[in-house]
Amino acid sequence: MKLLPVKLPIKITRKRFVIGLVFLVVIFGIFIFNQRTKQKPLEYTEVKRQTIVSSISASGVLAGKETANLRFKSPGKLAYINVKAGDKVFTGQTLASLDTTDLSITLQQTENNLKDKQTTLDKIYDDIHLFQYGNMGTNGETEAQRALRTTAEVARDNTYDTVRAAREALLNASIFSPISGIVTRTDITAGQVVSTTDLITQVVDISELYFDAEVDESDISKISLGQKARVTLNSYNDKGFTGTVSQIKPITKTASSGATVVIIRIKLDNPKIDFISDLNGQAEIEINHSENALSIPQDALVDEKYVYTQNGKGVKKVEVKTGISSDIDIEIKSGLSENEKVVKNPGNVVNK
Repeated sequence: MKLLPVKLPIKITRKRFVIGLVFLVVIFGIFIFNQRTKQKPLEYTEVKRQTIVSSISASGVLAGKETANLRFKSPGKLAYINVKAGDKVFTGQTLASLDTTDLSITLQQTENNLKDKQTTLDKIYDDIHLFQYGNMGTNGETEAQRALRTTAEVARDNTYDTVRAAREALLNASIFSPISGIVTRTDITAGQVVSTTDLITQVVDISELYFDAEVDESDISKISLGQKARVTLNSYNDKGFTGTVSQIKPITKTASSGATVVIIRIKLDNPKIDFISDLNGQAEIEINHSENALSIPQDALVDEKYVYTQNGKGVKKVEVKTGISSDIDIEIKSGLSENEKVVKNPGNVVNK
């Protein structure tokens, strides 16, 4: 039988391993270098004239002209609430009431007590007048009579204050709408015991609609009354609403993101929508604009003041003076002419 030769494995020495590793690193480095130095085609765009609008974006919610959050001034058991969300109400309309049984009894008792105090005082007055009539030479009243009269008058006045407090408590047992509008919340049902902190109902005046935008405190110096704005609501993505900044609230708040913001009220121009309180949306507040301005895409700008223009088969670096900017474009005040071509992707020129 013929035996076949056996191939022994090649022994890899440390030296050969190092040489192979260095070779792979060199090949990989050459590949990366070629990829980075590979010239990408330059893209050009023309300098054009258009209206540039500089704006500030802010999120916010839809709101009415005025909102009334209504609560009872004293705790008690809710007897009734005669409105529901969506109902229209008018100023002075009764919306809800506590159980007034005990309050009515208390008022009746205090009124009866007042009558008793007044009767006692009237008797003292009569006695003093009779004394003065029977003693023609005596002017005024005795000290004892004066003390008795004063005590009775104080008791009468204190009881009258108690009656006023009882009447006010009975009046406060009902909630009246302070404004005309629609009911947006009714969180309590009849029979519940409520406190002074429980929100019973909310009424919003929708005679005018507003967008309450949260503007970052760093941008508030750019906002002024009368600025134009455009609002989009998440529920009406296909429709935009115009408006005007009508109020800058003189207080800051912390937004859900943790940023410090100022509430800006934008009065909407007759939006034809069904009012839903606190609908989310976005506002673009116009802080400046330039009509018929030379402009280029912001991406074409290098180091905030240079561009690359087409120069024969090559490009030339040109310094420009810029103006206001929108989200995409920037105004060119000098350094370029209309229809002149500039490099749209200058990063490829820099890396050339």
